[in-house]
Amino acid sequence: MFRLCQHVHSASQMNAPSPSLDPVDWHGFRVQAHRMLDDIIDYLEYIRERPVWQPTPQVVRDRFRGPVPKQPTDLALVHDDFMHDILPYAVGNAHPGFMGWVHGGGNPAGMLAEMLAGGLNANLGGRDHAPIEVELQIVEWIRQLFGFPETASGLFVTGTSMANFIGVLVARTAALGPEVRRRGVATSGKQLIAYTSAAAHGCIGRAMDFAGFGSAALRIVPTDRQYHIDLAALKAARSI
Repeated sequence: MFRLCQHVHSASQMNAPSPSLDPVDWHGFRVQAHRMLDDIIDYLEYIRERPVWQPTPQVVRDRFRGPVPKQPTDLALVHDDFMHDILPYAVGNAHPGFMGWVHGGGNPAGMLAEMLAGGLNANLGGRDHAPIEVELQIVEWIRQLFGFPETASGLFVTGTSMANFIGVLVARTAALGPEVRRRGVATSGKQLIAYTSAAAHGCIGRAMDFAGFGSAALRIVPTDRQYHIDLAALKAARSI
């Protein structure tokens, strides 16, 4: 289904070697890109007329079981595949009627921002370039909005699961010292225990596993009717 993509000018160019990953025909690529942008904007503009979610038919699933492609495919054909076999069967979170799970629906401006960021393809791990300043500015804005101290900092990660994993690693280093990053948890001779609400996401247990503590080192504390952690139960758990 997802095939190696290169916008080709004609069938005779399918097997022609290319010295670049650039489109063979920039004008044709631009026309196709505008078509794709118009289609996805139409999808968002009229999404209220669609069902929130619908199951993927078996005939569509079967199209994702093909062999490895050996030749490039015209970008327009890949786009058509997307429109017919993927877009109608998405998870539904972009729909205003979506009420499940925790991920947001995004917005049209955010979609365009993703396009610009994808075209820039910036690496924010270092060096001297403007996208780093953008990230630092947004972190500072978040610090101010939430009233964190001026010494607070942060970074952007792929999602909540990774954020919680990093939080466990920070707690591990705070409890065992920075040497734990080099020598590992086992050499400390300590069994650290973590506590979390019964309403917490399952990624907390996985973070304990990944950090080397073991998921059994996580104590699950019950909640009250408002889903607040039961402080009395927490105190009792900590005394065990």
